[in-house]
This record gives sequence, C-alpha cells and structure tokens, in this order.
Amino acid sequence: MAKTKVVRRLPIARDLATPDIARMEAARARCRKHFALHGYDEIETPLLEQTELFLRKSGGELASRLYAFTDPGGYQVSLRPEFTAPVIRHVIEEVATRGVPLRYHYSGPVFRYPSSGTPSAGDLAVFTQAGAELVGGSAPDGDGEVIAMAWSGLGELGVPSPTVAIGHVGLLWELLRPYGLSDRAQLFLVQSVGRLRSGERAKGEVRAQASEIGLIRNGRNGDRVAAGGATTEVLPEAPVEIVESLLSRTLGGPLGQVAGARTPDEIMARLARKLQTIDDERAFDAALAYVSNLAVVRGPLGEALKRGRGIAKAARQHAGPFEALQDVVESAVSRGVPGNAITVDLGLARDIAYYTGSVFDLGSSESAASYGGGGRYDGLMNSLGAGADIAASGFAYNLDAVVAASDTIEAPPKQARVAVAPALRDAAARAALEAAAAYAGKLRAEGKAAILIPAGEAAALKRAAKAAGAGVIVVVGGDGRARASRP
Repeated sequence: MAKTKVVRRLPIARDLATPDIARMEAARARCRKHFALHGYDEIETPLLEQTELFLRKSGGELASRLYAFTDPGGYQVSLRPEFTAPVIRHVIEEVATRGVPLRYHYSGPVFRYPSSGTPSAGDLAVFTQAGAELVGGSAPDGDGEVIAMAWSGLGELGVPSPTVAIGHVGLLWELLRPYGLSDRAQLFLVQSVGRLRSGERAKGEVRAQASEIGLIRNGRNGDRVAAGGATTEVLPEAPVEIVESLLSRTLGGPLGQVAGARTPDEIMARLARKLQTIDDERAFDAALAYVSNLAVVRGPLGEALKRGRGIAKAARQHAGPFEALQDVVESAVSRGVPGNAITVDLGLARDIAYYTGSVFDLGSSESAASYGGGGRYDGLMNSLGAGADIAASGFAYNLDAVVAASDTIEAPPKQARVAVAPALRDAAARAALEAAAAYAGKLRAEGKAAILIPAGEAAALKRAAKAAGAGVIVVVGGDGRARASRP
C-alpha cells in the first residue's frame, strides 16, 4: 500500500494550543473592557470584503500583501488585512445619519502576506489585532484621545514601560507644498520618509527609484513648461514600463489584479497621461534633501521641534506647520500620557497610505518591538463614498506581539479533570454505563470537567486517565455507587 503524503501546515501560519488561546482571549477581554470604559462600542466586521475597499485609499505596502481572489459569485474579494476600512464602510452604510462622533472598537484576525516576499521563519500571514476608531473627532483633541487610550491600554495589557512615538504626515505635506511638486511626487516623498531615516544611501536609492518610475527624468529632452510654481518637463510619450512600475507601487499588484470602478485599460490611460508631466529635477532634489534632513529628527518634543524648525529655516521654508504636531503631543499629555513616554519622530511612517495627519507607533522603553500604532485619516470616508471628508483617527494593537511581551497575561490554571468509568464486572453493564454517564453529567453541571472512559482493569484505567489529563478516577457501579482513586 502506497504511503499517503502528509498535508502540512503552511509555513506562514501556525497552530495555537489551549494555553496560547487562553492568553490571547485574556488579552482580548482586557482590550474590550479598556475600550468600553472609554465609551467605545464593539463591532465585528466580515473576514471577507470587496478588494476595492482596501485599494481605494490604503495603497502602499498593504495593497501588495492582500490575499485577494475571485469568489464563486464573481466578486473580487480579499481576506481582511486591517479593520479601519471595514469600520468606515459600516459607518457609511449603516449609521452615517446618527451623527458624530462615533466610537467603535474591535478585535480579531487579519491576513497579510509577509512583506519579505520570500517568508522566513517567524513570518506569519495571520495575526490578531485589537483597536479602536474615533469617527468625527477633530485634531488635536481626537488625536489626543486616541493616543492616550492606546498608550494606557498597553499598561493594562501588562507591557512594561509603554512608550509612544508621534509623527505627522500632514506636517510633511505642508512642508513640501512650497516646492511646487505634483501630488504624486509629494506622495512618493511622504511614503519614502521611513526609508530616508537610514541616511545618505537611502536618499540615493529613493532618488533612483523616483527616476525609475518617471517622477523625474535625467538626460531626456522635452518641452519645458511652468506648472504649480515649478518647471516641469512634458515628454511626448510615457513608456509603458514606467506606467506599470508606478501602478505596481501604487496599487500593490499586477494590472490584472486591480479591482475598482475603472477598468485596467482606463487606469493605464490615466496613469500614462499623468506620467507625461515630469517634475522639475532641481525642485525634486531640493524637496528630497529637505525631507531627508527631517526624517532623522527624533527626540523629546522641545528638542525635536527646535531641530525641525531649524531645518525649515535653513531651507528657507515656513515653520508654521510644526504647530499642528505640537498641539497633538500636548493634547496627549493633557490626557495623561507622560511627556517622558513620548518621542517625536519626524521620520515615522506607517505602511498604509490613507493617513493625513498625526501618526504614532506604540512601543516600550524595554524593547525595540512595535506593539501597534495608528493615526489620523480624514480623507478615507470620502474616498469610500461618504461624499465629504470627515475627521477620523484610530489605532490597532498587534496582540500577538503584546501578549508575547506582557508580564501579566497568563493562561489560567488548567482545570482539574475527573475520569469517570463504569464498573468492569458489574452484573448490569448497561446500567453501570448509564450511571457513570449520569455521574459525569452531574460533575459538569457543577462546573467540573469530567471525561467518560471505558471500563477496564486498574492499569487500563490509569492509562486512560493519564491520556485524558485527569487527576482522579471515579468508578461507578450500576447501583450508582462511586469509588474514587488517584491514577
């Protein structure tokens, strides 16, 4: 007989045993209590959503990590990679007329293909998030509420010495505006800020990529026109490979996998038209140098703002936008986050493109791990069909990382189990089995774990009890009499 091949677990997934499940459920219970005490209502969204929900505005790295496919009904669907877009979809569909602010919290699994491309040990495609969304809370108060709740929640979950790093995507957009670059060039620079923290080498790589995808063009002749305060070069034709490169970086997948209201051909044509206008090389390089200098600014609020404003002054740019970041930090402090637990990080980047204002990352002074984060996303509701921009902010914990770091979340002690067996030599074997089953049922009704095992000699009963994890054996006769012993 041929040996049947074993169907093994995927290397990017894992099995959870009872202790792991118990710790995760304990963490989720703490999150529910913490969020509820702050006035947030619980919501559960589907595991499957239309892929377009996550491509409309999420973009960036997240879009390239979707588990997307066509379901039997012909819909382009994805396993949920995050909760924010589904929560906003729910608000638009179900409760938009209720008025704001609205507060929701959630927890559950999310699915993202590992970002490494070729997953290594420890890279997982599914993990658990718990988080909250505040719809209608304007800056800076809404930011402060969410940041403070996220930070204090880490303490409730047992993460030692929790910290929060705060940046501001909206600040970067405002600081880039005077350079007169196209929206796509500004978006490219904002989304590159995390890479630019690495220094000059990263700066060179970012510039090379900008040239590769057609944001700037070296050594090409074209008609030069003024646009948006900067000189741009209009090329006679946008090469197809540049369009496809930008498409894959923007939407996160091959053209055939792009879902949405527009067809792939329409998307290609639109991108081709955009790529006919190339940003001025000098303006782009000046903006790149500016963002590169800002990206390495990290420290306490006063120190970081001083350095940031100094960089703005050296670049002959207005430093006013830094006030928005200061307001957010002060709002969080006023709500109980200690100043020494906050780091201002102008190079902070999140892997989702819909953020429009403050962004933050949750950590611990005792570890380099990230336990989650979030930020402000005022444009997401309009992008998903609300008809207007609505102030909103939120965050999510990576509960797997939180549970691993917590020094207070422990699996509860394993409940004692009783092995119940019918008497072996009872004259009324059926009556003994019924009596044993009834005895086991009585124990369960009292909240005790009971396992019915077959009748047998003492040695067999001990083996069965051990396999069942029972610490007591009870043998029940047909007359209902019970005799207990230790295995």
